[in-house]
Amino acid sequence: MKPFTYVLPQTLAEASAAAKQPDTVLKGAGIDLIDRMKERLQTPAQVVNLLPLHKEMAGIVVTRDGVKIGAGTTLTALEQHDALAMPFLAGLRTAVALTASPQVRNRATVAGNLLQFTRCWYVRSEAFHCLHGGRGPTCLAMTGENRYHAVLGWQDCVRVHPSNLAPALLALDADYTTVLGDKRTTRKLRDLFPADPRAQNPEHTLQQGEIVTSITIPPQTHGTVTAYGESREKETFDWATTACAVRLVINLGTITAADLVLGAVAPVPLPRPQAAKLLVGQKPSSELFAKVAETAYAGASPLTHNAYKLTVGKAVVRDVLERASKGMS
Repeated sequence: MKPFTYVLPQTLAEASAAAKQPDTVLKGAGIDLIDRMKERLQTPAQVVNLLPLHKEMAGIVVTRDGVKIGAGTTLTALEQHDALAMPFLAGLRTAVALTASPQVRNRATVAGNLLQFTRCWYVRSEAFHCLHGGRGPTCLAMTGENRYHAVLGWQDCVRVHPSNLAPALLALDADYTTVLGDKRTTRKLRDLFPADPRAQNPEHTLQQGEIVTSITIPPQTHGTVTAYGESREKETFDWATTACAVRLVINLGTITAADLVLGAVAPVPLPRPQAAKLLVGQKPSSELFAKVAETAYAGASPLTHNAYKLTVGKAVVRDVLERASKGMS
């Protein structure tokens, strides 16, 4: 590992000032970052540790303006907080509980989960020079081993976004707040991910030195229910092969509003508004959910080894809709 300067800021202002320096990276738990540094895929001159800012960046507050989640909150603290017992947060609770292992959840942070680097084995290996890593002319997964890669939304790179939390938070129309120097900005969470996820674009849209400080879930309409589900090869400590989060508003047995977001099948967490639109004004039914699942995967372009994602992914969508309509997480 290349030597680097290690910064332990005492305030968010100190962290923000240090983060603006060239060749600097931010570290929460560092679970993802340290792996890349060991491989020398990332060799920063300076690492700013955000964990000392626990008082400023961690914690969960419920107010009339919604549920505010500190970016430095651990996944375990989030999963165990009383706020996640509310029915409209059931999908988020499930997404957190399915992430990695208890040991990882005890350390990993909310922002770290949202901002983690893709899990593509080509870009994460020193042995391969790929387009997304900036060391090669093409996406090696397109014609290589691609059973875990994208089937939707890809152009010149078939990486997939690995966040479990992102689909559930996007379905809830969450906001995120950042600090850059002395400027504080709040945006829709969907703006955190690039609208054009080409190989040259990173997994997020943050500027150099910009620090995510919190995520806010706005108040939800009465009758809102959510659910999250995913497929994977192992029961625990595994990455999703497909995922889906849904939000339904059900009034007198009819769905009056809906959101549906796919995960693990595209370079970014992928809202599917056309599929969600089919739900509005309808009563829940297996036939309806099957139609929605087909629409959610419309336009898919599977690769040599991952066409199974279409079959499995549609089943996950149907299952998540069934559970949401019954008030299950």
